Amino acid sequence: MSAKLATREVAEPVLSLSPVTVRSAAAEDLSSLCDVEQRCFSHDKLSRRRMRFYLTAPHAELLVAERDGIILGYALLLLRRGTMLTRLYSIAVLPEARGQQVAQSLIGELEIRALSRGKRFMRLEVSEDNKGAITLYQRLGFSQFGMYNEYYEDKSDAIRMQKVLNYPSSTAEVDVYPWYQQTTEFTCGPASLMMAMAQLNNDYVVSQEKELALWRRATTIFMTSGHGGCHPVGLALAAADEGFKSEVWLNRTLPLFTDGVRTAHKKDIVEVVEQGFLHEAEQKGITVDIHEWKMEALDALLEQGAAVLCLISTYAFDKKKAPHWVTVTASDQRCFYIHDPDPETFEDQVVEYQHIPVAREDFVRLVSYGRRKVRAIVIIRKR
Repeated sequence: MSAKLATREVAEPVLSLSPVTVRSAAAEDLSSLCDVEQRCFSHDKLSRRRMRFYLTAPHAELLVAERDGIILGYALLLLRRGTMLTRLYSIAVLPEARGQQVAQSLIGELEIRALSRGKRFMRLEVSEDNKGAITLYQRLGFSQFGMYNEYYEDKSDAIRMQKVLNYPSSTAEVDVYPWYQQTTEFTCGPASLMMAMAQLNNDYVVSQEKELALWRRATTIFMTSGHGGCHPVGLALAAADEGFKSEVWLNRTLPLFTDGVRTAHKKDIVEVVEQGFLHEAEQKGITVDIHEWKMEALDALLEQGAAVLCLISTYAFDKKKAPHWVTVTASDQRCFYIHDPDPETFEDQVVEYQHIPVAREDFVRLVSYGRRKVRAIVIIRKR
């Protein structure tokens, strides 16, 4: 993974200097930005092409700190569309400017900009060997919530940190929750199901072989085009086969997925598959509850220790309106948190995909799919 974040800000005497100003980076700053990058990092460097890209990228905030017209450092923030999440992707301060609160000024301005764009969470990664940067982030209100092993080019590990913006700086610890990346474009359902089952059973082994087997068990055969996705009742049946207790909540009667199917023949096939799933669920005693379930009920399920898969529309993320399965990992007064098995990328730059915070009011829209505004969750429990 090419993402990196580091700063060498250390406690040094602050000289009497003119004030540092922070502003948005402009095209004419490109050479200075690249110079800062080369002087501050020996590996995991942003290329000139990438730096130019981020100058105008709509999902990025690229700031520079300068004094008397000389750029002393920069900071790059990435924002994930449809969520409350931002990621402090890179920050660098020239050696001669360290110890002068340059990094603190950059991060402070990024927080203001994140809040102005409706974002309430900032995350970052920092090398576990970079004690100065870790101390700085802790002083600014960031808390550790995870690790990435062999994250950087030199194989060093990265500490993951998070800050809740405009709220108390300490944030609730996020439980370790297994994450699995789907290996095909159509297996988000099995990938989400495996994450849920692995959360409930530490001995459950996830694999591509299992992913594909679960897809074959739960697929609707066809979808809008290409391979079919997974039906909620099909996923519940697959979970039951794996030894778990499962349940389905829907807000609409079947069929669920025929609106986007392009031919009458394919629609007929999907309806046959759906009815077959429903009949088998009745035989196996799997509850398929059709009612207008509320977000508060989802809170209760999580509090009870159930694992929850949720069908969402990807429109908020990529404007494609595709059905997509995710795993709901937690909730609080402000957000629901999801594991997305299909990491969104911007030209190979991976954006955050674990414990993604989605504001509760946004989540209501996120979980409504299609013209009928279908809402579907699969509830998994230990037997």
